Amino acid sequence: MGATVAVVIVLMIPSIYSFEPERGFYAEYEMYEDPEFPYPTTAFALLREHREWEIKYLDIEDLVYKYQVLDIRQNKALVRICFQGIATIGWYSRKSAFFKRVFDVTIDLNTLEMIDENGNAWGKWLFWIKLGSYDWRKYTMMKNWNGHGEVTVWIEGPYENDYLFSILHSSYIKTTTDFFKIETLKVEDYTVKYPVFEEYDIMTSYKDYKTPEGTIRSEEPGGYYLSEIEVGFDTGEEVELKSGLNMTAFYMDNGLLLEIFGDYIDDFLDQKIGIVLLQTDFLILTNYGVSDDILIDEPTPETQRTSFEKEIEQMLGRSPKDSEGTVTTEVPSNPPETQITESPQPPQEKSETPTPTTTQSQEDTENNTMLYYVAPLLIVMIVAVFVVLREKR
Repeated sequence: MGATVAVVIVLMIPSIYSFEPERGFYAEYEMYEDPEFPYPTTAFALLREHREWEIKYLDIEDLVYKYQVLDIRQNKALVRICFQGIATIGWYSRKSAFFKRVFDVTIDLNTLEMIDENGNAWGKWLFWIKLGSYDWRKYTMMKNWNGHGEVTVWIEGPYENDYLFSILHSSYIKTTTDFFKIETLKVEDYTVKYPVFEEYDIMTSYKDYKTPEGTIRSEEPGGYYLSEIEVGFDTGEEVELKSGLNMTAFYMDNGLLLEIFGDYIDDFLDQKIGIVLLQTDFLILTNYGVSDDILIDEPTPETQRTSFEKEIEQMLGRSPKDSEGTVTTEVPSNPPETQITESPQPPQEKSETPTPTTTQSQEDTENNTMLYYVAPLLIVMIVAVFVVLREKR
């Protein structure tokens, strides 16, 4: 009987210590910067919209991917998500533009699905997972990749933190005793299963051309190539597979996302931002905690654009009307998110991470506006304190 109870307790431990979000929880992810590498780390973002091949993708520097739980009601969390960085195009003459996207989404905490105002699931939340028995368990990590349906992966673990120090880079790995991981590749009887790009209508190259010697990949400015996957077996044999998703996501022992290695995809990036694939090498957890303040600015029409049309045309020095013949009107890919109306009014936001100098005048205006309201309150408080002290005398 005692042994049975012990087994039950051991099996319950992952559930007891599973990550449970609370109001005000936030987490921030950035790309790992190698101190020995002389250039900034750049992420490769393959765009979902079909454009001319030169601008089918963007390079992104100073990438920040963060979120904060604004409220939790009836087991649904209202989460504000921010994705920002500096987009660049061009091979020899690189041009850059700052971008920022902010959306509020509602997450069903029972299923970890992102839902619309009607309660219909349109995506899967990937920044934390519910713990349990994960020995090669199938797990749906995306609901609709590039409009072609679900992506199923496998979760393994738990593993002891014995070798992660040598391969991962987040400083929070030091506080992790056990970890879980998501794998997009699975080997069964020397057969490899993985999400192949062409099955999801994702082009592996935009500009190949044939010669008598065979196909040559373009090296022209703006060209790109999504490489094949090489897999080695215990026998020493190595095989080359078709281009496909090669992603490993590591989670802390409580189920909070710690680090991404290689490729990265999620429904938010695909359906809200318009990025079908993000190759980052290492996307690491750089900060997390709980705050009473809202740390991310409210969404605006400007930050809720679902494509990079404006940034691309800005970098090319032309307007959408010049390139397309008509001004493009963006249509969100999903209905507005459910707003949790019972929540109290949120506190005043803190300042966001500094943006390029073009926004300095706006920040000054905001500071002056704040002083306009705060200064009278300070005067009233000072007078009140003076009156109280005088009465005590």
